[in-house]
Amino acid sequence: MRFLTALFSLFPSKSANMFLKLLGHKISWNSKIGLSILYVKSLTLDKNSKIGHFNFFKVDSVKLSNQAVIKNLNFFKGPITLFLGKKSRIGKFNKFTRAYSPITYGNSSLCIEDGTGITYDNFFDLTCSISFGKNSQVAGKGSQFWTHGYMHANSGTERIRVDGDIIIGDNVYVGTRCVFNPGVKVYNAINIGGNSVISKDLTESGMYVNQSLRYLKKDVQQVRERLTRVSEKNLIDEIYTKNK
Repeated sequence: MRFLTALFSLFPSKSANMFLKLLGHKISWNSKIGLSILYVKSLTLDKNSKIGHFNFFKVDSVKLSNQAVIKNLNFFKGPITLFLGKKSRIGKFNKFTRAYSPITYGNSSLCIEDGTGITYDNFFDLTCSISFGKNSQVAGKGSQFWTHGYMHANSGTERIRVDGDIIIGDNVYVGTRCVFNPGVKVYNAINIGGNSVISKDLTESGMYVNQSLRYLKKDVQQVRERLTRVSEKNLIDEIYTKNK
């Protein structure tokens, strides 16, 4: 069915809607699909939602709520579920990726709640899930959201991977070219200045700007001791998650 979904999504919008409904997808008659490839298991388009031109989807599921919009030339690939709330939007040239097992494990989702927008040319690593609350904004261009990273031993080839969900609250503004590290949470009503690196939770509402570079005395064993190891079998890396 994925192949037929991808094929019919290339038809003119009204014809695409009809054939996709026949395949069992939940498609509103007044939703619109541009010239995009939708290689997905499950597709839900509520009324007045829109997918623009030259997008590529190879994911598990896509759900757009009322008046949600994905504009042009975005790239989505990997075992991901995608949800956009009412009047939320994704602009152009954004990239959302996740590797397959045995590099990744479990489920991962991108959740964008009502009224939240992502603008232009940003990158989202969905090794783990990323969620945005209501009325938030990823502004400018060039921000990166990383849900995995590595810690190398002081010598030799030993290393571990550290994974963690990224959670962004309501009414959060993210300036241009920000970098989010795995496992961080940004609470409500926070503004983040451009070129900031977010390496820990931001809990108090207000304005944050980039911090100076700090030295942290750590080694790989210390990191292991304060994290939780993932017990999934056959993973290619030694993986740990940040505790919440």
